[in-house]
Amino acid sequence: MSQSTTQTRVDWSPIRRRMQVQPDQPLPVYPGNLKVDLIRCAGLMLHPKAEPIFRLAQEIARSTTDCDPEIAYWFSRLVALIETDKEGAL
Repeated sequence: MSQSTTQTRVDWSPIRRRMQVQPDQPLPVYPGNLKVDLIRCAGLMLHPKAEPIFRLAQEIARSTTDCDPEIAYWFSRLVALIETDKEGAL
């Protein structure tokens, strides 16, 4: 896990803080590479499922608002499942 974890949970606040409202966009957008930064924040840079998890989060978000905050939300929920599985709770 990365240094942005707290009690086996990821601290997503660095991602949330970078979301910006743009004058031409109805919803906040992430100003960088959302995929890389989410994977890095979660400490999953070398995890074989990191990119598929991001793609799944995109697909889920696409069914509703398809915005960066929602992609980040679904990615965080899916990562939480990985953490729970590692702890043997599933």
